[in-house]
Amino acid sequence: MRLLFWTVLLFALWMVLTFNVQIFNIVVGLAVSFSIALLYTKLFRHKEFEFISPVWFMVYLYVLLKNLILSNIQISKRILRPDMKLSPAIVAVKTNLESDWKKLLLANSITLTPGTLTLDIKDDMLFIHVIEYHEGSNKENITKEFEDIIAKI
Repeated sequence: MRLLFWTVLLFALWMVLTFNVQIFNIVVGLAVSFSIALLYTKLFRHKEFEFISPVWFMVYLYVLLKNLILSNIQISKRILRPDMKLSPAIVAVKTNLESDWKKLLLANSITLTPGTLTLDIKDDMLFIHVIEYHEGSNKENITKEFEDIIAKI
């Protein structure tokens, strides 16, 4: 059941991202989706099966796209400024997400957003490199929007 669920979910994502209905793309998409789903189900046997809420997953995709656009604009403004004063830092942010795949989704979401990079995940801590951090800033704001949505998926 888990294998079928993950294969179908990954294949649907493949088709949406490639937007190509040629037979070669479908065969490759099925092969890649099945391989990843098989690897996932073999590596995480002890985990309970979690269904994903399609509604919250769509909300997550919207939030991800919005953050990608906004952060690209912010990075572009920084690059074009003549002074380009940056204050990079590595911050440790605690997450309340319990499942490993949700923590991984959070880490990848942060990494996809320009200006941030998840370096490591240790238990409930994410170590994130940011290009702009001011002492005293609320570091939980880096992950809050993504984490709130991912928790509901």
